[in-house]
Amino acid sequence: MSLALRRVDLDRLDRTLTTILSPLAHQRCDDWRLAVESAVAVLLDGDHVVFGMPRAGMPMHVHSMNVGTQPQRAIQTLFGRLPDLPTDPWLQAAEHERLRSGAEVWSRLRAFWRAAAGQPSARRRSAFLGEVVTPGRMADSENIDWSVDGGHVALCISYGNAESSVRPRRSTPRHAAGAVLKLLLPALKVGVTMRLAHDRATAAAELSLGRFGLTRREAEIARLLARRATNREIAERLDVSPHTVRHHVENIFAKLGIHSRRSIRD
Repeated sequence: MSLALRRVDLDRLDRTLTTILSPLAHQRCDDWRLAVESAVAVLLDGDHVVFGMPRAGMPMHVHSMNVGTQPQRAIQTLFGRLPDLPTDPWLQAAEHERLRSGAEVWSRLRAFWRAAAGQPSARRRSAFLGEVVTPGRMADSENIDWSVDGGHVALCISYGNAESSVRPRRSTPRHAAGAVLKLLLPALKVGVTMRLAHDRATAAAELSLGRFGLTRREAEIARLLARRATNREIAERLDVSPHTVRHHVENIFAKLGIHSRRSIRD
């Protein structure tokens, strides 16, 4: 793999890698996903970015940037059960091609068109084409896909024009997107693993604390107390006043039947 990148592209690549490898810098998973989508779009001049990963019993929950409401709903419906194959037969054929090759970086859209070649009915009957590609104005794409325990992870960058996006291309040509995604893939696997582990641990802690009648905010503050955070530090992190934190801490102590921070750490 050979890429000729200018300093400006290397800077964008470095910022993108930093964003991908900082999943816990964001309180909400969707905030991290949006940051990743934005960084990837800037790096590769993408018109649309979709980032899907497992969430709360869903094999894949879709988040997107610059994708309309209708196409996003259709993407969730078509791909939300991955790694189970979608029902669209031409899309199924494309997914089979990926599985046979073992590729984790590929183009779903180009594989779809190979599967639909010589079949006029695809233009009338394909849900992927009719509900995602056409209304979403997606002419070309590059994708990352891999399955994880309990679901699937997918990152797609797509373009409104097969040759170039609606914006002028910078020094990284669009046709290098696949090669750049291969560079990003190991970091993305690390970032996703970190985020999934964190969210699962958080959900388990909230479930445990919920037995004591703590609200979501109280459970959040209780976890920060357990990590030895001061009231002021908690207030800054949650963007609330120290007085509000103090009120929540009093409620937490009363519900848990404790009288000191040391008890909550134990």
